[in-house]
Amino acid sequence: MRIFKIIILICFTVFFVSSLSFLFYIYKLSSELPSIRELKNYSYKTPTIIYDRKGRVIGELGKERRYPVSFDNIPDYLKKAVIAVEDSRFYEHGGVDFLGILRAFVNNLKAGRVVEGGSTLTQQLVKVIYLTPERKLKRKVKEAILAYKIDNYLSKDKILEIYLNEVYFGRGAYGVEAAARNYFGKSVSELTLSEAALIAGLPKAPGIYAPHISLQKSLIRRDHVLYRMYEEGFLTENQYEQAKSEPVKIVESIPVKIQYAPYFIDLLKSYVKDLLNLDVYDKGYKIYTTLDIDFQSVAEKAVTDNLFELSKRQGYFGVVGNFNDPDIKEKMEKLKYLEAYGLKLAKVVSADRTVVNFNLIDSNNSEMQKLELTRNRWAKPFDSSMRILDDFRKIIREDDIILVSKDSKGEYLLSQEPKAESALVSMVPQTGEILSMVGGFDYNKSMFNRAVQARRQVGSLFKPIVYTAALESGMNINSQILDAPVIMDTGEDGKYWKPENFEQEFYGFTTLRQALTKSRNIVTIKVAEKIGINKIIDYAKKFGITTDLQRDLSISIGSGAVSLIEMVSAFSVFPNLGEYVEPVFIKSIEDANGETLYQLKEQKRYRAIKPETAQIMTDTLINVVENGTGRKAKFIKRYIGGKTGTTNDYKDAWFVGFLPNLAVGVWTGFDDFQSLGRLETGARASLPAWIEYVDTILPQIDFEVFNTSDNVTYVKVDSETNQITESITDDFEFIPFDMVNINEESKQIN
Repeated sequence: MRIFKIIILICFTVFFVSSLSFLFYIYKLSSELPSIRELKNYSYKTPTIIYDRKGRVIGELGKERRYPVSFDNIPDYLKKAVIAVEDSRFYEHGGVDFLGILRAFVNNLKAGRVVEGGSTLTQQLVKVIYLTPERKLKRKVKEAILAYKIDNYLSKDKILEIYLNEVYFGRGAYGVEAAARNYFGKSVSELTLSEAALIAGLPKAPGIYAPHISLQKSLIRRDHVLYRMYEEGFLTENQYEQAKSEPVKIVESIPVKIQYAPYFIDLLKSYVKDLLNLDVYDKGYKIYTTLDIDFQSVAEKAVTDNLFELSKRQGYFGVVGNFNDPDIKEKMEKLKYLEAYGLKLAKVVSADRTVVNFNLIDSNNSEMQKLELTRNRWAKPFDSSMRILDDFRKIIREDDIILVSKDSKGEYLLSQEPKAESALVSMVPQTGEILSMVGGFDYNKSMFNRAVQARRQVGSLFKPIVYTAALESGMNINSQILDAPVIMDTGEDGKYWKPENFEQEFYGFTTLRQALTKSRNIVTIKVAEKIGINKIIDYAKKFGITTDLQRDLSISIGSGAVSLIEMVSAFSVFPNLGEYVEPVFIKSIEDANGETLYQLKEQKRYRAIKPETAQIMTDTLINVVENGTGRKAKFIKRYIGGKTGTTNDYKDAWFVGFLPNLAVGVWTGFDDFQSLGRLETGARASLPAWIEYVDTILPQIDFEVFNTSDNVTYVKVDSETNQITESITDDFEFIPFDMVNINEESKQIN
């Protein structure tokens, strides 16, 4: 008896010490656990959604595709399906189901392997939110403690709601709404019972049961879920049999993350991060922008169409490579994006002078195709002196990899990836709202945004700024300058500058209006010399140009390098009657709770030039389109003002034009400053994209007239003498004058 008492005492002591140790261990682990208070208003990791000006989604920014839905908007049969297959006693236990653990232990023992787990939905949620999936006792204890705490802190419905919105369902889908979209192309509220059961069976092992991986295993798992629902009394036998017999049809591929206007979105991300100090990824923000999806799609097509046409005029840049090249697979992979433009990769079987035979790569059609020389004579080698291609063997040989496309008749033509780049920006002059932005041929080819990041020489596009400065320095648009040869000292020993007009001719006395209309260099340089470089640079800043311009006369004819977005906003000053408005692209930003983080209120706007000057310059730039270098734009059946720009050796080609309520600019050039080709001026290399864009969106642009100033009057001017006249003459035009100097005679400056 004495020995028995000692044994009892030892056992009690061991039990007491063990219990204290266990309680201390639990207390210690509890102190290491995160707080569960944040679950009351749980914040999901959701993508930031970007909207256009009409409230349409243009982009999603986030690593996880998740679209949280409220508990009431999740079908009841989906909730029951998850409960039946994952945790049938969910509404009965306290976060940890000891009966479930015991049942799982017995079943696993009978099977001789792990066939069933004892974790509750709450424990699974803990593992997803707080802990790692490692299988260690310490982690399991922590999981149980947190599950118990959560079950006592939140309602069962709230726990289930968070679980259904948080768990991974495979195929990039987090939460039931993303799963419904990714597998069935519909919202979770639209799922059938059979589809809901399939989704409910995925969290156990998405890599095994996902239907796009194994439809057979997915259906077996679905049927098991339906049977468990039947066992739990959630379904009648008839419902069970009917749902089990329903065929499953999943969407072929994951719906791509919506992203229009990638160059615009990159700019937006940078702006929000740098200026507003907000990290937008997976934050659930709503960003409302000024972009218009419809306009953006048109802008992208206009740019690519123009570059394909330009590419043909430039000649053939060469084959993709040869099939035997060690890096040919990598080269071909980089060009896969061109399939969106109808271009296909092909392997040359044979090539003679007039015919190339080829087979398409990655095509089910093994039939040999051919190219005929008569339909591909444009493909002279790039930078060669050849006028047209006269022999295929000069550019193509056997086993070469080429790009081809079909014409409207279904016949194949030789094609190529354009090497030149282009950019387009359109905005509302009165508000500065950016409506569309294209930063290059294709974002897949290059992420560099040439609309904002590139600074290129602007050529004659700069001249309206020079003439604006001249008008506000006492000259009028009818002032005359002698267009004659001039030699200027550069300031360097023995070096002189002899500028020329584009036509390499001289035209005698020329009015400012005529000089701008015909883009005469000599007159512009003499005007700049008269009013001074400092004044021109000051006016460039008034127009919003931030580039540091060199202080010599060459800037008057566009030697300065400026971004496209700055030139478009500068030209917007004219239809806006002299007021500069800073470009904007974000209207507001809301957080996941609907609280406003940013609202566009204050915007930089100021009086850049006098309204009278703006009206006179607008009239003159309309004349550029009607009678000058921009006359191709007359295709647009509205009053258009605009100006072309072309730099030395045709390295940059520009056109910026405006309606009363729309300003659009296009730039074209090579990134490495090669020549675009002889006579590839702004009117030829950029204006066609401008015309295609404006002509297509014109029905959506309200008809408006240009604003006018009360201090401008139109005066009859003799076209031969360029003098104000009241005489009867057949050759005259009405020219706008500021009434302050209407009585001044036209000035002639030698």
